[in-house]
Amino acid sequence: MAAVFGPAWLPCLILALVGIALLVAELFMPGFGVSGISGVACLIAVCVLQFMTNKPLVATLVAVVLGTILIVMVVLFMHSMKNGMLFRSPIVLKDKIEADAVKLSQDSLDELIGKTGVAVTPLRPSGIALIEGKRYSVETQATFIEKDQTVTVVSVEGTKITVQ
Repeated sequence: MAAVFGPAWLPCLILALVGIALLVAELFMPGFGVSGISGVACLIAVCVLQFMTNKPLVATLVAVVLGTILIVMVVLFMHSMKNGMLFRSPIVLKDKIEADAVKLSQDSLDELIGKTGVAVTPLRPSGIALIEGKRYSVETQATFIEKDQTVTVVSVEGTKITVQ
């Protein structure tokens, strides 16, 4: 092997295996990219060692093989991010939140003015009130209201509902 791959074939082989193992680790344990960057650095070091200690043809062949491995690893990483284990992990947000689902209509909140409800939690000065069968986060006018007391909506500013 030393005749073909030069005197540094064993360190290059070990470095290449470590680099590939670090890239595989990055596929399954994504973080700050430390293992992925380290893996790429190992593969680059193998190429540099080959060009320093070997014939240009053999060094180029090693660089092409390692480049192909690197491209395959990137494709696998992208596939895994889209459909694989990474996609199923808790670090990737899968659900889309539509703007219509969270948009509160100002008109519907303005309709609450003058309506009465019941404090579900103690309002000190904010809490939850049940008004017309719906739970709303409400605030009082600097007074405390105990649970199960009747409240009346006196104003609505944006999404802030004030009761008394």
